[in-house]
Amino acid sequence: MKRILTIIWVAAAMQGVHVANLHAQDNDFGLDFSVGAEKKIRRGMDFGLEAEARTQDNTRKIDRWSLGASFGVKLLNTTTFDLKAGLKWEYLWVNNLAECNDKYEEETYYTADGYVTQNEYVGYNHKHTYWRNRHRTSFSLNGVYKPNKRWEFALREMVQYSHFCEASTTTDKYRLDDDDNLALKSSERKDYSGKDKVALRSRLTAQYDIRHCLFDPYAQVEYGCGLNYSTSKWRFTVGTDYKLNKQNKLTLFYRYQTENDDDEPNGHIIGLGYGFKF
Repeated sequence: MKRILTIIWVAAAMQGVHVANLHAQDNDFGLDFSVGAEKKIRRGMDFGLEAEARTQDNTRKIDRWSLGASFGVKLLNTTTFDLKAGLKWEYLWVNNLAECNDKYEEETYYTADGYVTQNEYVGYNHKHTYWRNRHRTSFSLNGVYKPNKRWEFALREMVQYSHFCEASTTTDKYRLDDDDNLALKSSERKDYSGKDKVALRSRLTAQYDIRHCLFDPYAQVEYGCGLNYSTSKWRFTVGTDYKLNKQNKLTLFYRYQTENDDDEPNGHIIGLGYGFKF
């Protein structure tokens, strides 16, 4: 049984590496730092607070700041299986990086072979960086199965509602003049109206408690898909919890994520988190 479960854990990690290699040409790299606190209100009921900071553009710029609060209730608590319902709300300050896009126009020339049409470079558009805040409300069901003292398997199903706030930015259009010099032709303001997104996210976790060791390694595979839009996202994570004592722990992980949308960049993330229970 241990061999089979270990193979599953390694396979999840290798799948993440495989997907990362397939998308290496457009990957980003960032760091993720988080701190959280959890308070037991009564038996089977808890309340938590969490703060997070993440970088992007190969750690050169901030990707986001976030603050959140969560509430959880155990619906079922047995020796080998637990079922917990959770409600979470968080607010995010998200930084959208500047973009430069080359522009081309079709030009037709008459040659000895006749008319030839080709794309000619005419300049570029530069969209300035801007912040677009959002808030999220999530409802989840998390089932945890413990076949023995060492292994733990968890499946979480989450429905997530996100509201994107209004934002604006400016796009500068640079074009070639008659002397083939780039010059600012115009600047246009771009306004983003508020929008709502609803997604379903499924996450499977396998974790092993090493005997006489403070490290608890784990692997995760998560898939998310839009319910009112067409985006899908994969996350592959391997990491470990480090138990400082019964109330404090550190978490270190590596994650690769990829999605078919431009809201978040594909790429690699190294994360470090601190958790406290009181």
